[in-house]
Amino acid sequence: MKYPTLLAIADWTHPSWLARATPARNERARAQAAADLLARYPQLAQACAAHQPWFAGALARPAYARLMRLCAALGSARALRLVVCAEARERFSQTSGLLPLTALQCHPRGEHDDVQFGAPVDLFNRPSLTAAGLAVALRATSGFVQRQWVQLRLPRECAESAARYRLPNVAPHEALGLLGDALQLLRVGRSS
Repeated sequence: MKYPTLLAIADWTHPSWLARATPARNERARAQAAADLLARYPQLAQACAAHQPWFAGALARPAYARLMRLCAALGSARALRLVVCAEARERFSQTSGLLPLTALQCHPRGEHDDVQFGAPVDLFNRPSLTAAGLAVALRATSGFVQRQWVQLRLPRECAESAARYRLPNVAPHEALGLLGDALQLLRVGRSS
């Protein structure tokens, strides 16, 4: 394996997946962290950076987590339309870290039934939204190695929480559509 690819694995992966107490800051630490990760997940060595999720692109970790929260929020767009109190709207924006609630409430997804996550999603809880969105992204992703890449970007606890959301009636193409809509909203939110 080439040395820069090792560094790319360490840069992509959230520190909670690495065998370190702190993030790897220099080249040697990043290479060692990536080698430890590959020892635990040897299937990553087959595909490496070529199998990073298509939707992630050059997203920084906070934007990636925001994308996951947007997926979950769009999946619950109909329920979010019921939030009318100004105090609740403000609380949603503060707790979720997403764009104003009106943009989500005006989205066409609110005209369809909410996604059945298989477990309750707390729309006013950032970790719950992130984990539910990660479950959608995992459903939209094919192959074990791709799923592993999707999970490695966020904290390990988030991936463990995402396992609660089974998405019983969501087909992969529906999850892809949800992910695409979230990407569009993320780009709109970043440009405005």
